[in-house]
Amino acid sequence: MAFNINSLGIDENYPLILNPQDPNHILILSELENTSQVQIFDEIESQVADLIKSNYPEVQLNKSELSTLVLDFFSDKNKKEYGNWVYFPWKKELVHILPEPEFKRVRTLRNNYKITPQEQDELSKKKVGIVGLSVGQSVAFTMALERGFGELRLADFDTLELSNLNRLKAGVSNLGLEKVIIAARQIYEIDPYLKITLFRDGVTEENVDNFIESNGKLDLIIDECDSLDIKLLLREKGKEYGVPVIMETSDRGMLDIERFDLDPDLDFFHGYLKGIKRQDLKHLPNKEKVAIVLKITGLDTLSPRMKASLLEVGQSITSWPQLASGVVLGGASVAHVSRRLLLGEKVSSGRYYVDFDEIIPLEAKTNEDLRIDNETGNFVENEELISSIPHSLSQSPYRISLEELEGLLEIANLAPSGGNIQPWIWILDKKGNLHLFHDKKRSESMLDYLGTGSLIAFGAALENFRLIAATRGFEIEIINQIKEFEQTLIASIRFIAKYSKPILVPHFELVDGIKLRCTNRKNNDRVLLDQQILKQFEQYALEEGLELSFIEDESKLSQLAKVVGGMDRMRFFHEQGLDDFIKEVRWTQKDAIETKDGIDIETLELGATERAAMGLLKDPRTVKFFRKFFLGYGLTKISKDTMMTASSIGMIRSENFDAISYLKAGAALQRVWIKANMKQISFQ
Repeated sequence: MAFNINSLGIDENYPLILNPQDPNHILILSELENTSQVQIFDEIESQVADLIKSNYPEVQLNKSELSTLVLDFFSDKNKKEYGNWVYFPWKKELVHILPEPEFKRVRTLRNNYKITPQEQDELSKKKVGIVGLSVGQSVAFTMALERGFGELRLADFDTLELSNLNRLKAGVSNLGLEKVIIAARQIYEIDPYLKITLFRDGVTEENVDNFIESNGKLDLIIDECDSLDIKLLLREKGKEYGVPVIMETSDRGMLDIERFDLDPDLDFFHGYLKGIKRQDLKHLPNKEKVAIVLKITGLDTLSPRMKASLLEVGQSITSWPQLASGVVLGGASVAHVSRRLLLGEKVSSGRYYVDFDEIIPLEAKTNEDLRIDNETGNFVENEELISSIPHSLSQSPYRISLEELEGLLEIANLAPSGGNIQPWIWILDKKGNLHLFHDKKRSESMLDYLGTGSLIAFGAALENFRLIAATRGFEIEIINQIKEFEQTLIASIRFIAKYSKPILVPHFELVDGIKLRCTNRKNNDRVLLDQQILKQFEQYALEEGLELSFIEDESKLSQLAKVVGGMDRMRFFHEQGLDDFIKEVRWTQKDAIETKDGIDIETLELGATERAAMGLLKDPRTVKFFRKFFLGYGLTKISKDTMMTASSIGMIRSENFDAISYLKAGAALQRVWIKANMKQISFQ
């Protein structure tokens, strides 16, 4: 007997969910069961077994026990009438599944607790729109697997072509079929209870408002379409409706996030497409499209292979390439970030990369990738750090010689650092760019919380480099690379040009004082400083968006002395703190001269008793002795004398607790330090 699903008035691209207890549905089920072309799949017992196991997570049920519980479950139920039957017209398959609540629970069981049941419920209320079904298909499929939405709106006007099968999950039998239909069918076969709305003409100027707000406004727009004017249209509407837009490019795993819901004034594509209007993007030939794509992505951020491929568009290839690995990675990254965003987590606007070639570098190192070793001063290769240098950084226009570079670094390395450990590595890459790295092995210290102490040193070193480079006629660009605390790559320096005369830069006059910089720990008689000098010091901080304030009141200095003294004492009572101190002190003049780093014990200006106590610290058994005889309290006297004889104590403050603020503080501190030395003011 033939059966025509269209006689029921059901769209053949949507599954038909049938309730076996509904009289109307019973008739349809009967006809389907008696249609020879329809295959029937009834695995309801295995699904019920899964449901039962979910009720006993603490018990390991064997097959016999589980079979008994399944029989008990159906003892008072008609097995055929339990749950729902789903007819998939495109496959002519009739499948028996659990009722919706139980189905959802069992299907998402393995999500717990990477996604909690409460979060799963929250996600079931979210509406997501995906435009473009290449990367978009992978995104939709991954989000469906995780049940990361309640309603999904899919938009694409295109049909499947053979050339799409390098990246789309489909078969040759699907050629000529609409991409939205293919994607929707795949999702429905996983979870027929999910709601999917199809926009088979894609998104247009005429239907975009309906796409965004029909039956409830979208919570997220995912842009994976090729039409440049539609990309801009989606962002215009995202801004209008306050809906965030996410885009993944399948190159270097670039994920673009625009939070129009948080910042309605956000520039489209982060400002990369300024000055270009939507009407300018319609009906562009491929060659002109490439130019716009390069504006959107940024030429420097593209992978070398993508750059080469784009140059071939319209020549040896018809469109820009996409690989399955990149598309699948994009599906995963968009699904992950979308989930966090939809759950209200702090997902910031910006561009983010999951670049496997950068994470797992395959290029062989070259002799041009060099570092300067802190101990020998020689250039040596360092493959591990080289691999973390951004490929996107363009070549330095001026190719600096090693002799010129060594001259600059000699001055930069005069910057102060905690314990004078000089926690930096300088690397000159094959593009002629210089990179400042955090040498964590040298700076590992209890006091260097999140690397903040080292960041101040890096800011000072970069300030020295800026000043000496200008004096010697080098035009440079300093690019802060660090985004979060404890990252290894701090900053990059590009050499723009070399001139025969010095370049005038802010605080140019301080360069003459760099070599004067020294730490003076002698506690002389207290003399108050001229307020005009302090104001000048404060100005150095203000220029970096920071606040520098000074304490001169003796009662406040006394309170501060107790705090600092107590901190010093506790450091020696702490195993790592004590070990750090022993390593950073140069206990003999010979050590100080040979290493040219650390703290020369002579500069601590200790009395005989204090120096003897310090000497005991080198013995690992000393801490017990120290505690027993309370010798640590004597060390607080050093701090008290230092604080109470100081003209003033300064503190640099920032509104932000981030890595860049510490770099800025280092630059401001270095200016203060140099200026103080030039005015013959002792500083530590």
